[in-house]
Amino acid sequence: MKKRSAALVFTQAVLLLEAFCALFATLLLWGLARGGLIDAPVPWILGGGLVVTLLMAWASGQQSKSWGRPLGWAMQVPLLLGGFLDTAITVIGVVFLAIWIMGLRLGTKIDRERAEFDAAHEATDANGADEVGGRSNAGESA
Repeated sequence: MKKRSAALVFTQAVLLLEAFCALFATLLLWGLARGGLIDAPVPWILGGGLVVTLLMAWASGQQSKSWGRPLGWAMQVPLLLGGFLDTAITVIGVVFLAIWIMGLRLGTKIDRERAEFDAAHEATDANGADEVGGRSNAGESA
């Protein structure tokens, strides 16, 4: 069975979690706008926030495509720009950007190490070595 890419799993998870945060940020901004604490039209906040939320969730599912990774990078921008309305959103955006970068780096490293491990074991299997626990199974009877 082929293993899923760790980088793919990490990027999908980060974008999906960001979609939830975008939804909650939208609700926060909606409440602030209704309370008169920020000067922004409520329909624009709700519409824009829901579009960003849906785009992030959709981008999560597109990570296996060749253009999925650049789309994921682009999806980091909305939470960073949210600071124009509330600085807490940018703080969360910076945290998610750090998690995104870490997920890409660690996921790529895990995928590379898995490939090396699989290549080493395929070479061992191709040589006919059938060892379990350091002992050869040849000649053992059941």
